[in-house]
Amino acid sequence: MIKETGSATAVGAATLRAAHQLIDGDEKLLNDPVILKLLGTELQEHILQNRSRFFEPGTMAMRTHIVLRSKYAEDCLKQAYDNGVRQFVILGAGLDTFAYRQPAWAHDLKIIEADHAASQADKLQRLKQAGIPIPSNLTFVKVDLETDNLSAILGESAIDTNEPVFMACLGVLIYLNKKAVDNIFRFAGSLHAKSEFVFTVSQKSEDNDLSLTAERAAMAGEPWITYFSQPDLIKQLNDDGFNQVSFLTPDEAIQLYFSNIKLQIPPPRRTSIVRTTI
Repeated sequence: MIKETGSATAVGAATLRAAHQLIDGDEKLLNDPVILKLLGTELQEHILQNRSRFFEPGTMAMRTHIVLRSKYAEDCLKQAYDNGVRQFVILGAGLDTFAYRQPAWAHDLKIIEADHAASQADKLQRLKQAGIPIPSNLTFVKVDLETDNLSAILGESAIDTNEPVFMACLGVLIYLNKKAVDNIFRFAGSLHAKSEFVFTVSQKSEDNDLSLTAERAAMAGEPWITYFSQPDLIKQLNDDGFNQVSFLTPDEAIQLYFSNIKLQIPPPRRTSIVRTTI
């Protein structure tokens, strides 16, 4: 990330979410009208004028991944809420829009968006320009995930560590060095019992589409750095205090989200979304 201007890949991911709203028909995996407001009319016009690019196989797969990870995390959050969790932390929030389209059930949920100062400033400016009010149950926390002490920044001010927390970190860990990722896992594993952590990871792949996406991220100043194998990740998470670790497989994703509606985006091909509980 270019720390003076914020995350270019966050805007790229938001663009793919916006494309889902604009060009994928009436049946949607995730309804997100707020992302269109955050990106503005100029970028919306760019999507509509270049729609064929968004239907290229590699871009389609990435669109699925980005929309699916948000949908799955929000569904897991609802389950945690029903089990009594009332704190939601979004690490590396980027242009996440849950807080601004939150359903009625979430209004007594404490939502914390934690992100780098530059990215957060960009988002706040976009919110202001779009006329989107800040919900009363939302708190912004400035954090550098590679250098800051999460326990000090989040644990001593933003969240109540005596109560369970639902935490999400989507499309972020691959851009961080291994030490920073390890620190995030240790922090999450130290949270109160019944806390949950949903995040995305990547495994090394020879897939040409992924290689092209990685090249584009590197050109934007945000190279992919940290990868995991499933066995190593499970061992590390268990060592860090997580009792349950599950991966959303393509077959499970199809059963949950792609069986009963006709979506224009394809089912996922890879296992990259992880759900953990303490």
